[in-house]
This record gives sequence, structure tokens and C-alpha cells, in this order.
Amino acid sequence: MSERRTEGPGAVDRWPHGTFLADLAGSPEVEKPLLSLGTPRSYESGEHLLIEGLRETFVLLLLNGVTKVTATAEDGNTALLAIRLGGDLVGEFAAFDNRPRSATVTAAGAVTARRIGQRDFLECLDGCPAAALAVSRMLVRKNRWSVRRRGDFSGCPVAIRVARVLLDLVEDYGEPRHGGVVIGPRLTQAELAGLVGARERRVHHVLAELAGQRVIQVGYGRTTVLNPAGLRRAALLTEPDG
Repeated sequence: MSERRTEGPGAVDRWPHGTFLADLAGSPEVEKPLLSLGTPRSYESGEHLLIEGLRETFVLLLLNGVTKVTATAEDGNTALLAIRLGGDLVGEFAAFDNRPRSATVTAAGAVTARRIGQRDFLECLDGCPAAALAVSRMLVRKNRWSVRRRGDFSGCPVAIRVARVLLDLVEDYGEPRHGGVVIGPRLTQAELAGLVGARERRVHHVLAELAGQRVIQVGYGRTTVLNPAGLRRAALLTEPDG
């Protein structure tokens, strides 16, 4: 589960850190109207929420579950670009520019969402500066992720790319638990390889090395960071200020 529910439709007592709705957690006067927009939708595991190339302009406000964002690479293979959880917003690019979908979003397990039409979405942002600001911050986070990935792919060895992607996932979706930080979404090693642009065998080797150093612990589709400082060293990044 990506969030815990309380009474009432769409009510939650916590949205995952780093999501769009988490950014609005301190503004119930904004969050509540957003959760009333559109119509509720449910998706089964493997079902497409959005499909790359289609011309459609609605957005989806994810309420529960995990989705995977993919796109067709130049070589024809499918590349995993990102993951999105309950609390995230997807499909907003097409709502803003009316262009075809830039990626496919697929449910990785049961997912619930609210499907919001373009007009309602844009009118909400126009009438609510706090919601518009939250969307802007979300778009900046997505852009920073993309820029970091392009920079990493252009000059970093696979081991560094893996460590940096794990750090980003911890920052966005980490859940402190049992003496470590669990990366919330379940990702297979093949999917992680897709995120870092490397072969699965090489990623498996890097994860095994990090696990041998007690930096991470790898379970079935689940990675726990045991030593964040060690992971930052593996990523060749300095400790954050403060």
C-alpha cells in the first residue's frame, strides 16, 4: 500500500513523501477540492492507465497503489522512466500542451485514481494558486530527475548510476523501518536496470557488492538502505548540508 486510509472517500492520514498530495498535506482547503474533482477509477495489475502516443488530455490523480512509467526507446526496447505512487499526478503534460502522451503508465498491482478532465484540472489551477504552485514544484522534481539521469548516463559508470538512482528513490519514497530505509515501490532488478540504462546482469553485480558491504539489503523486489552515508560515497556524492 502506498498510503494509509482513514474514513471517507479519498481520506488519508499520510501521503508518501515526495508525492504531489504530500506537498499539499498542510493545505486541506486545497487537497479536499482536488480529491473531489473528476470520477473514481480502478485499475488491475498490468492495466494501462495512459498509453504513449494517444491524443487525450485528462489527468489522473493517483490515490493508491504503484504505477510504472515507460516509453519506447530509440532501439525499440521499452525503457522504465520512473515510478509513481498514490498521491502522485500523472498525465499533466498532455493537459497543458494538448500533444500526444509521452509515456505509458501501467498499474503494478491494484491502483485507484481520480480521472480529471482537462478543463476541470486547468480551472482548478487557475483558481487555486497553492495547487498551481504544487504542480510547478512537482514538474521541477520530474525535470531534475530527468536531467540527473541524462548526466549520469553520459559519463558515469553503472555502479555510480545505480547508487544515485537508489538515493533518488530513497529521497522520494523512502520509508524508515527496522534500522534502515525501505524503498517503497517494489522494483525488480530488471526494472532497476531500466531506470539506470544498464544490463540486468551488471546491476545484479552492483547490488550484490553493495549488499556485501552492508550498504543495502536486497529482498524480493524490495531494497533496504542500511547505510545512507555509504550509499552516498558509492554514488560519489558529498553529504548534504545540515
